Amino acid sequence: MINDQEQIINNLKSLHMPTIRRSYEEVAEQARADSWSYEQYLLELLNLECDIRQQNRISRNLRMSKLPPSKTFENFDKKRLPAKVANHLNVLINGSFLNRSENILAFGNPGSGKTHLLCAIGHALAY
Repeated sequence: MINDQEQIINNLKSLHMPTIRRSYEEVAEQARADSWSYEQYLLELLNLECDIRQQNRISRNLRMSKLPPSKTFENFDKKRLPAKVANHLNVLINGSFLNRSENILAFGNPGSGKTHLLCAIGHALAY
């Protein structure tokens, strides 16, 4: 005969909820200690599952994009950008051009940072 805990684990496996499966007991202890309502307990579990799924989705999309991990804004010198490009950088980072199905065209001399800039924008949009 299957006990409640085994049945919970089996159901969470079949529903593909690994984060809840790993953390429901710990969160239940916290819920008991802090006198949470059933809704608060459920919300905490669902928030954990959603957060992990979003992190995994971002990681998977970055991997699939094959963007070089080193080409981000953290190591990009924005001072090298022409003023016209620097003024439009926030528009590019917020991704509003995606909703309008617009392309980004980058022109410049070799070694001017076009690829790095476009990769950094891709990284920023992934998050």
